[in-house]
Amino acid sequence: MPFLIGVILLILFVLILYFYFRVRIQKFLRQFGLSAQNIGDIIEEARLEDQELPKSLSSMDRIFEKQVLTDFPDMNIQELKKKSEKEILDFFQAIERGDSSSLSGKIKSAAESMIMDFQGKNISFQQFRFHNTVLSNYHKNKNIATLSFSSAFEYYQNENGHSVKCQDRARVEYIYVIDETAIADSVKAIGIHCPNCGSPIKTLGEKHCSYCGSAILEVVGRVFVCNDIVRY
Repeated sequence: MPFLIGVILLILFVLILYFYFRVRIQKFLRQFGLSAQNIGDIIEEARLEDQELPKSLSSMDRIFEKQVLTDFPDMNIQELKKKSEKEILDFFQAIERGDSSSLSGKIKSAAESMIMDFQGKNISFQQFRFHNTVLSNYHKNKNIATLSFSSAFEYYQNENGHSVKCQDRARVEYIYVIDETAIADSVKAIGIHCPNCGSPIKTLGEKHCSYCGSAILEVVGRVFVCNDIVRY
């Protein structure tokens, strides 16, 4: 009996607290011309805005473009921007397939992490659309040059039949090896693939594909190659 009385008193105490704070909150909201329904509408509006408003980007085109073209006069920056968008598409397609074998290095590790997050779920990315791609960073020393592009994009993420519109952004990093002998082996293992069979080339020094034997163009000192993709 004492236990039952204690439970009833506890329930009454909780109910009193609930109504007390409910009245206080409603009074506070009325001071600003708001109601609980208004707050719910604001939250829903913010959620919809998050789905529709593209992610912001910090463009450094004006700062770095001239410097990049001075160092690499034959560089087509617009073409490399398009290439970085394709790298992002390939990244998401690998996640959708649940197979990162077409990727390498840091990009492969990032994809594998996302694949693990979606394990057991039927995931797809549909109606992919890029809003903008900008030059976001450039750095060069005597051994290596690093060039980064940032992209804002949207897609519909379909997970087990439930589709949600997402606004996203990612930074794609390219490296250009000036002196192969002066950089660490960990940096050399970047995303280069055989032009014949598509197999990954493990180091910049390889002359022939270890899988099909096709000749590999000398990469050192000739092209930028994708080294990393980071969503942020």
